[in-house]
Amino acid sequence: MTTNILVTGGSGFIGSHLVDLLLIDGNSVTVIDNLSTGLRENENKNAKYIHKDIKSFIDNPNDLIDIINLHDIEIIYHLAASADVYLSVNYPEKVYEVNLLSSIAIANACSNTSVSKLIFASTSAVYGEPEYLPVDENHPTSPVSPYGLSKLGFEQYLKYHSMVSDKEYVIFRLPNVFGPRQRPDLEGGVIAIFENLIRNDEEISFYGDGSQTRDWVHVDDVVKAFCLAKGFKKDFEIFSLGSEVQTSLNQLYKYLLELTDYKKKPIFLKERSGDIKHMVMSYKNVNKALNWKPIITLKDGLVNLINN
Repeated sequence: MTTNILVTGGSGFIGSHLVDLLLIDGNSVTVIDNLSTGLRENENKNAKYIHKDIKSFIDNPNDLIDIINLHDIEIIYHLAASADVYLSVNYPEKVYEVNLLSSIAIANACSNTSVSKLIFASTSAVYGEPEYLPVDENHPTSPVSPYGLSKLGFEQYLKYHSMVSDKEYVIFRLPNVFGPRQRPDLEGGVIAIFENLIRNDEEISFYGDGSQTRDWVHVDDVVKAFCLAKGFKKDFEIFSLGSEVQTSLNQLYKYLLELTDYKKKPIFLKERSGDIKHMVMSYKNVNKALNWKPIITLKDGLVNLINN
């Protein structure tokens, strides 16, 4: 049965892959994206696009309500966000406006429409520096950047909203996502940045000694989890979408050298404020609830990127 779905940030990296999969599954998809980081070339001709800034909904909530009513939206996937950790450190008010105030406006619009579910893309940054690995949903939240704080703030607002409304809320805390369409000119896409530098035979810089670790999950696996959440029935739930595989920057660099003719050695720079030293996430809870686990390994995903 066709479901009418709204995706914010649906012209971006993860959002565009989600739109493609939702359409393949037979849904009707409307996208809101201001193209600040999303790209027209990512857009699917079978979806409807509204090029609008979600910040406008803070002072004009009826504009969003009108969009929802016009397209009979039943489910909202909220992916639009400012994801630059270092922008958040230097200009926290800008990131809060996008990630928290705009998101609250979207959640509030659900209360005044027929939307039954909101699915939100959060981040591993809400955990801060881990007390244990792999982190799971029960791990304490202690963000070390305004970016992580802004995402956690909206998570908490949705928890409150679940107690005062009849809507359903699913939150996915994302690891480092990688794959096709990730922009190398934006903060956060380490693999896209490195791969682009290698293609151009330019030098790669590490902030720190390269021993810092991350949990990389392919975008195709991530959007499958988002689609599975469409049929999940619970007032409020948080899932960590990890791989339980911890990989250092040095190991990532080694993989890339094995797959290319790149010969340059990395440049080691001073660690940056807001960076987490080690992160790897569990997928046990989401596996039990949605029968999801990541399928594409980091190395296989890198092979696909390098060869295409």
